[in-house]
Amino acid sequence: MKPFQWDHVRLLLALLRAKNLEQAAAELSVDRSTISRRLTSLEHELGVRLFARTRDGVKPTSAALRLRPLASDMEAAATALSNAATSSEQSVRATVRVATTEAMAALLVTEGLLSVTDQHPELVIELLCGNQTVGLERGAADISLRVAPVRDASLKVRCIARFGLGLFAAPSYLDARSPIHGRAGLVGHDVLLPTGELSRMPEARWLAARKGVRVVFRSNSLPALVAAALAGRGLVALGLSWSANPGLRLVLPLEELPKRPLWLVTRAEDSGRAAVRVVSERIAAILGRAFSSAR
Repeated sequence: MKPFQWDHVRLLLALLRAKNLEQAAAELSVDRSTISRRLTSLEHELGVRLFARTRDGVKPTSAALRLRPLASDMEAAATALSNAATSSEQSVRATVRVATTEAMAALLVTEGLLSVTDQHPELVIELLCGNQTVGLERGAADISLRVAPVRDASLKVRCIARFGLGLFAAPSYLDARSPIHGRAGLVGHDVLLPTGELSRMPEARWLAARKGVRVVFRSNSLPALVAAALAGRGLVALGLSWSANPGLRLVLPLEELPKRPLWLVTRAEDSGRAAVRVVSERIAAILGRAFSSAR
């Protein structure tokens, strides 16, 4: 078998992040037939099926999911190598504003976003947190993380992860209440519901529609909902990456809800800016790794 090449890594990650061949092709700036041909060639070289082609798009096999964390690490290493090679040529000296939610901001900080300033001491990262979309076209931020699709010729959009959803609760809550076996087992349980902008999310509408549950708390702040769940006050709907939180236990995967894409958005004119590129790549590596481990 030939050595695994960097182009193979880029192809694998693009397909893992995309919903279909067209989206992967757009990320790699090639056409659909090229992506299909490269995938067939790679699977032939490896002697293993990586993706199942369906009417709904491409579905990763267990082999592809095993490769994902390794490919993500290679991507992060390649970015670090590139940054190290160019750091003396192009100083990263700027403030980069990142618009995201409170929960996503906390995840980024916990998983090492700020360590990028170890290599670039004159780089400042500013996290702008909230549930309202910040408009990059108005210059309010340099990078935005969004779960809603974006269509604007002035923006560069990249799918960096896809994540599933589930119901979570603290062990203390689950130990004190009746076991939950499927949707029917939710009857009689306490739930924590999002309000405001968060109430539009599919998991919020799904949980609000359950009959026989008791709503004990509402908030437009995801960290507040998580805090209530950690305190043992009820069930909360979250992305599966929260499985890594030792204070929460996954109760019920919401498999009927489609996996949600996470889009990294920058202004097209800023794609060449060293500071924006460095921060974007670190964010993509962190979230790609975090959400791949939650599959």
